[in-house]
Amino acid sequence: MRILLSFTCDEPLELPINYQDQLIGFIYANISDEMYRQFLHNQGYVYRGRVYKHFAFSRLNGLFKVDRQRRTITFQSPFTLLVTSPLDRFLQEFARSMLLSDHLRIGRYAVRLESFEALPDESDNMPGRIRIRMLSPLVVYSTMTHTNGTKYTYYYHPHHALFSSMVEANLKRKYFSMHPEEPELAASPFSIRPTRVTPRDKVITRFRGLVIEGWMGEYEVAGDPRLLRLAYHTCLGSKGSQGFGVFEMI
Repeated sequence: MRILLSFTCDEPLELPINYQDQLIGFIYANISDEMYRQFLHNQGYVYRGRVYKHFAFSRLNGLFKVDRQRRTITFQSPFTLLVTSPLDRFLQEFARSMLLSDHLRIGRYAVRLESFEALPDESDNMPGRIRIRMLSPLVVYSTMTHTNGTKYTYYYHPHHALFSSMVEANLKRKYFSMHPEEPELAASPFSIRPTRVTPRDKVITRFRGLVIEGWMGEYEVAGDPRLLRLAYHTCLGSKGSQGFGVFEMI
């Protein structure tokens, strides 16, 4: 399910340009069941040694102004946030907190929830081929090792020969972290190709000391509808719970 939250603030909401940490803190702070919050934060859903949180969120959407000298972005009220997850438990706990809490904060700012909307499920009767537009950057990467033994992160651009297969592998791992493994689904064809992606769609994010490279733009995705439905309710690519990979269908 996808939830669209609309907020207001008594003053302009000034955040760092890379404000994912503030939104991550906001989401975790508003999972009302403490044990479940600890489970998601510290453990998550595991498949073959990989951990998935199975929630994702978009960028804030609203009128904003960027101060490049101070490296801040300031939003004027109202502004919206899209949160998405296939997990009923996550959605129930998050919705309960959103609707009952009188003390919502993003960063150091007190905000008021103006509306809470469960969006229509566009993944019902999901076809096997969709066109999408990214709402937050699509991140695809591998951890590699230099000849001197030093590990580094390699980020794939959408025209890289391995881009599609890396997205496929990530999505299937996420699916099987929630469902029994099916050899037929594991072997099913999948592809993603850029249809409208330019160099201007490249987004560099600094997050907790790391430099993350992602891509906005438009893509065509084809695969088993079960996989596409999961992608719609989580994300495509990596780092969804850090604010990446959310898309809308065109």
